[in-house]
Amino acid sequence: MPILGKKRKQEWETVWKTLSDLKMLFAGDQEELALNALMQNIQNFIREQFQKADAGKPAIWYNIGYGPPLIYALGDVNNVPLAEMSALCSIIGDQADTEALIDASEAAGYSAECCSADKAGIGAVVKGLYPDPCCIVGINTPCDSQVAAFQAMAELRNKVPVFPIDVPPYDDDRTLKYIAGQLAEMIPFLEKNTGRKMDWDRLKEVCQTVNRTSEYLWQWMEWRSLSPTLQPSKLCAFTMVLVIALLGSPLGENIARGLAEDARKKAQEGAKYFDEKVRAIWYQDPVWWDIQLYDWMEAELGLVIPMDIFGFYASEAWIDIASKDSILFGLARLLVNCGPMSRQFRGTMKRYIGDFMYLHQRFQADCGIMAGHIACKHAWGGIGLFKEACKKAGIPLLIFEFDMFDSRILTRKELQFELKRFTNEIVIPQKARLARKS
Repeated sequence: MPILGKKRKQEWETVWKTLSDLKMLFAGDQEELALNALMQNIQNFIREQFQKADAGKPAIWYNIGYGPPLIYALGDVNNVPLAEMSALCSIIGDQADTEALIDASEAAGYSAECCSADKAGIGAVVKGLYPDPCCIVGINTPCDSQVAAFQAMAELRNKVPVFPIDVPPYDDDRTLKYIAGQLAEMIPFLEKNTGRKMDWDRLKEVCQTVNRTSEYLWQWMEWRSLSPTLQPSKLCAFTMVLVIALLGSPLGENIARGLAEDARKKAQEGAKYFDEKVRAIWYQDPVWWDIQLYDWMEAELGLVIPMDIFGFYASEAWIDIASKDSILFGLARLLVNCGPMSRQFRGTMKRYIGDFMYLHQRFQADCGIMAGHIACKHAWGGIGLFKEACKKAGIPLLIFEFDMFDSRILTRKELQFELKRFTNEIVIPQKARLARKS
């Protein structure tokens, strides 16, 4: 389907057609405020990207650990997250396209050990699916795969200026001031390569948009923490998409508002769409190659995910706009302490385990599900500590290995078997024993 009246690459046209069809399907359904907000604003984001590309506006590439607020403050600049096509093809487009992008990356010589999100993103670059960048920003969070992705972007566009952001593994104000200093150094780099001046008044507006978006996400989490959770489990992970691509824009704020209003409406009306039997914190990566799996979990097992690691948005995201220094410090804290994965996968396992325990208590969970991406070496390296912490807390824990973007690693049937066994043979009997004791 042509985008803005022009024929585009097949992967983009498939995504666009699916979004258009879904919007028509749910347009009049007031029970789907969140899905409507997601689809409408993701499509608007894609439309804006093509409008800017067609007009020859400068584009900035960046990897998963970075975010767009400073880019939005530059004005008419295209922000292009490397993993954009990974998510779009799997969640909205054709899963076969995602796996073809992964294969294209490996065929071009890039490591098969990298995260599939990055491999599909690199495949998108190899296939020419993104507008050429005027510069590239790379950051070394949340994992080593991001470093490899940054290197791949720089290699594939070896004449394009790059700016690396170094994030230490420590959690203190000294670390945040160090990162804020790098952001200050990056501003003239962005100005030089985009031809745009940083407008600090516009940056204040962007930060105020971030703050409003944060408030909506915190409201959303509060409504989702109620039991039973009446909003679909599959909505959890979309916070990650918002943070990487849309944070600081009206589109991102619209999505956050839609998530919060939908959760509030469903909680207040109490309309039940499934029979909740078990609540789990899904810790690690969502199954984005089959987003409908969550519907099966709810309908067949009564297994509900009130929150996952991609949906959790920490309370440190507020940005003080009183001065340039406070803005940069707030952006630094947002960058490394609030976004999914960047927060948990830096430094020791203390925060990784601590956040899980917090979510388990706050969202009244019965168990944990560690969906271990095969490329997440940082998480697998601390799996023993995580298992021991859950054992001491008496929390049933399911651990399995899979790939969030590649269905060829663990099939749907195999995953359903693991989830069904865990729910029916371990968690439900434990809940019954605890109920008898009380």
